[in-house]
Amino acid sequence: MTIIHMLYVSLIHWPCVGKNGEEIATAITNLDLHDCARVCLTYGINTLYIVHPNDVQLDFAGKIMDHWLSGYGSGYNPIRKKAFEVITLVRDIEEVKRQTGAYMIGTSATKVDGCLTWQEARETASGRDVCLVFGTGWGLAPSLIDSLDAVIEPIDAGTGFNHLSVRSAVSIAIDRITGGNR
Repeated sequence: MTIIHMLYVSLIHWPCVGKNGEEIATAITNLDLHDCARVCLTYGINTLYIVHPNDVQLDFAGKIMDHWLSGYGSGYNPIRKKAFEVITLVRDIEEVKRQTGAYMIGTSATKVDGCLTWQEARETASGRDVCLVFGTGWGLAPSLIDSLDAVIEPIDAGTGFNHLSVRSAVSIAIDRITGGNR
């Protein structure tokens, strides 16, 4: 069984790849915040980093969080409040690295040279702090991938199709890196 000392998750909105291969910043979505926070809480992950350099986008995420943490939503749905407590908003991946000191493992829907298998990732993660890094849009920009410690192989169910929502990818990857079916 894989024993990760501390597991973090980062949802990156810049730098990401756009539909036409360009480097872009993507929009923070309400649904990503809700669903990624809930899966993190389910797996005992204390911090989900939402990474975006734009103040307007961070303010938008902050307003959603305020509703569930201290506004009407906090009383209406206390379970959702608990999930939102794992979210931390930051401007860049460097801030995540500074706060966690974790071994940074990127994810990609396409195979990257030298990527780890899921088994290798579990072995590499064992006994250390790890941050799984997920890209929005069409994935993490190559410049960001190059700055990480490792990249894990794409999620492959044997169908040849792999265009998951980031919410689905987060759920599957967390289950796989923690060893699933504990």
